[in-house]
Amino acid sequence: MPSSSSSSEVRSRWPFRSIPLRVALLLPLVLSVAGGVGGVAYLSWQGGRHLALRLTEQLRREVTDRTEEHLARYLQIPLQINALNQGAVRGGLLPDLTTPSPADLEVLEAHFARQLQPFPELSYVGFVSAQGGFVIARRHADGSIWTYHTPGLLPGSAQGRQRDPETGDPTGFTRRLGFVDLRQLFWFPQLLQSEGIRDTWVVTRFFAELPAQDPERLIVTSLSLTDSEGRVYGSLVASLSIQQLQAFLERVQGSSAVGVSFLLDEEGQVVASTAGPAPHPLLVAVQEQVGSWGTASSQDSLRLVVGGIPYWAEVESVQSEGRLGFYFVYGIPEATLLAEVHRGAQQAALLGGGLLLSMLGTGILLGEALSRPLRRLTQIAEQFIQSGFQPWPPLDPGPIQEVQTLTKAWQQAAAAQQALLDRLWQQQQEYRAVVEQQTELICRFRPDTCITFVNPAYLRFFGCSAEEKLGTCWQERLPEEEREEVLQAFAALTPESPFYSSEREYPGENGQSRWISWVDQGIFDSRGRLVEILSVGRELTEQKRAEQQLQALNRELEAQVELRTAKLQQALHFEGVLRAISSRMVVSLNEGEILEEVVKTLAEALSLTCCQILLLLEDGSTWIPGYCYSPLLSSDAAQGDRADPLHGRDYASDPEFLRLLQSHSSSQQKWEIHCCCRKEGRWVRLLACTLWDKEKRLGALLLERLPEQEFSEDEIQLAYQVANLCALAIRQARLYQAAQAQVKELERLNLLKDDFLSTVSHELRTPMTNVRMALQMLQMTSDNPEKQRHYFTIALKECNRQIELINDLLDMRRLEAGTYLLQPENIFLPRYLQDLLAGAQPLAQAKHQHLQLHLEAGIPSLWADPTCLGRILRELLHNAIKYTDPEGSIHLRAVSEGQGILFVCSNSSEIPEPELPRIFEKFYRIPQSDRWKHGGTGLGLALVKQLVEHMGGNISVNSSDGWTHFQVWLPQGEDPAPPLPGPPPMSEDLPFWKEAGGEGHT
Repeated sequence: MPSSSSSSEVRSRWPFRSIPLRVALLLPLVLSVAGGVGGVAYLSWQGGRHLALRLTEQLRREVTDRTEEHLARYLQIPLQINALNQGAVRGGLLPDLTTPSPADLEVLEAHFARQLQPFPELSYVGFVSAQGGFVIARRHADGSIWTYHTPGLLPGSAQGRQRDPETGDPTGFTRRLGFVDLRQLFWFPQLLQSEGIRDTWVVTRFFAELPAQDPERLIVTSLSLTDSEGRVYGSLVASLSIQQLQAFLERVQGSSAVGVSFLLDEEGQVVASTAGPAPHPLLVAVQEQVGSWGTASSQDSLRLVVGGIPYWAEVESVQSEGRLGFYFVYGIPEATLLAEVHRGAQQAALLGGGLLLSMLGTGILLGEALSRPLRRLTQIAEQFIQSGFQPWPPLDPGPIQEVQTLTKAWQQAAAAQQALLDRLWQQQQEYRAVVEQQTELICRFRPDTCITFVNPAYLRFFGCSAEEKLGTCWQERLPEEEREEVLQAFAALTPESPFYSSEREYPGENGQSRWISWVDQGIFDSRGRLVEILSVGRELTEQKRAEQQLQALNRELEAQVELRTAKLQQALHFEGVLRAISSRMVVSLNEGEILEEVVKTLAEALSLTCCQILLLLEDGSTWIPGYCYSPLLSSDAAQGDRADPLHGRDYASDPEFLRLLQSHSSSQQKWEIHCCCRKEGRWVRLLACTLWDKEKRLGALLLERLPEQEFSEDEIQLAYQVANLCALAIRQARLYQAAQAQVKELERLNLLKDDFLSTVSHELRTPMTNVRMALQMLQMTSDNPEKQRHYFTIALKECNRQIELINDLLDMRRLEAGTYLLQPENIFLPRYLQDLLAGAQPLAQAKHQHLQLHLEAGIPSLWADPTCLGRILRELLHNAIKYTDPEGSIHLRAVSEGQGILFVCSNSSEIPEPELPRIFEKFYRIPQSDRWKHGGTGLGLALVKQLVEHMGGNISVNSSDGWTHFQVWLPQGEDPAPPLPGPPPMSEDLPFWKEAGGEGHT
């Protein structure tokens, strides 16, 4: 026992005790020869590598210098062109660029096209104005030259013209581009910077000539132009195509050895490269290792690994004369640089390999002679371990004394081991007979779960053969999360606590699981180490299925109880919502307050993203946003954002949604729309319920929430009930409003009635009083015929006044009833109007007023009722005389207008604008005027309007600048009346007839 322990300690201190004898003999020889050959090859390769890197450094410097020289020469051309054009502008050789004429634009196009011809490197030459317009000459990729300009150097539709590449003359081909405004481009403000900004930069595109035109990267140079006051009014521009730099890099790449070249702008964007359009991994590797391009340009050569390939890269900063910075990146694969070095190292390795093989052959022959007897002894030992057969084959120990002693000891140990194996075999057979008769599942396995024995019951349960099970690890079939737990439980087994119990589920027939209860017992050796585990299993399938059914039944009952409880709580909550809304409708008849409370309460009760009510106007086709509430916007407002909680999407402006809403025309349909729709770039679920008042549609209630949240039947029922309540509230509120409006109208009519009774009483009493007084005076002056005639005239005048009032009332009644008869005839207007003004002239002269008639030359006759026409014009003239101040002017004008005659009665007095809409109402008189001073019943203008409309014409009034104009248009036949033109301007200083352009008649 002590010797065994000491040997294990030696093995633990020296792990190479299991090296084969031949390897132990050959290894020192091979290591010494290989070390010498490898050292010589490494020194040779290192020296060649340093030489190759120095040559590569010289090559990169040469390429970088050539690139800087070419770039400076390349950018010098547009700078010189801009300087030349600046001199031409200041010297007056070019047209004025501030306000060019169309001819100046053609001169500028020809000038820029001729400048573009001798320089194939240039892409654009021209002028850009500060207002966003331009005049430009452009060379296309196919070599053709086009010139473009916008009208007046302002934003607009650009005109294009093709030029001959040889002469610069127009070829006749033109094109028109869409609206172009260069101020919308990000680089445009830099063009107008005269100081403090570089005059050269890289842009993606100057302007788009075609809708699908691919972007073209350009190097643009600019030179600002200022006027005499120092303001920048535009900039001269000349640009180069990036393709020229691309071609130069390709030529440099062709003349150099190998590698890739890149030209980057200051932002690190690739301007030109020899590696194709896709981003090269070399650039990504440089940025990841160094960071910024400025830092990379300040360092020496960089060694990078790109896609598993080592590269040598160098970054140089290149500054152009136009103050435009570039970065030149040049990279060469390390394999290309060190190809010759590798080739020399390979030759040295081949030479050393030959020497190594020769030495190895000699060592193999020597090792074979020494190790042959030991190999034979090892083979016999392996056979004994596997089968333990007898008799043992003869063994030649060879001439080595140590090997002969080892052979004799081995034969003695083998004989003792064979006797022990025979006894163990007998015991194993007895144990197997007992185990195979058991109904429980029995198996043995090592601590790593590799199976070493199974009984027939085990094989029957899993439906497999012993060959399929033995030697397999059953832990591999366990779920990943259970493996660690099982292995830890086995590791925790000890001789004092050798048992471990567990239950496992296995798939059975028809997809049903089968359960086994396992009891695992650890088997330990004499040192207490776990060498094997005996596992005995009993099936618990029926018991587990009964437990599962019981658990499923319990879960189902709990779910039903929770569902019923939730529905009951929701029903109580919805009932409370309906009660709150109904209470609000009871205490208020204000439609706005009720609907605002409804959308807010419903949105918060159903956790909506938005609740909205759309209202339908009386025409039945126009929808307007009514009331809206969004809890999300409301919470933002509470946090300080300026968000309106009564704000949401304007569904009323969505024609597709309104068409779908309008398509449901039956009030018996509860749910109009129940779908998902797109709102501001996102999807929402929408429920819409129409608000019906019997068969009349009043609006719609819209409920909006997230698309993954569906509306339940209870929520839909609640929305329908709320929609009915809203319809009822709207109807009640509108009936209340209509009732209030009727009350106000009745109050107004009552005031008009009182006013009418007061006015008619006064108008009826006054003539009758005058008649009675005149009759009394007739009695008293029976002896004076002159006074009798005077009083008789007064009585007759007052009687006529009374009759006119009665006739006005009767005519107004007949006009409203449509029974007023017209008797039209042909009226010669010049004579008719002169007679009409002659009758009104005494009244005007009595108030020292100027009454004038203005007739259009050659005015045609009018086919109309002369009595009605006379009443209309006399009423307008008498009304003007009544309200015009002394020394005022009154004009009556008649002109031909369309298919009728336009009469305009103007007087030098002004009616307040708020009173204009009501002057044609019955019994209405302007409140500011003295009704008792001017008299009248307020029926005159109302009767005039009725008569004009009955004759098929129309009347309007306009009052401003101290004048009032009444316009009456009457048709010459029975055609409908066209809209009246606006009245001509009137003034106190300019007579009316001069403004109209006609002749005046008194």
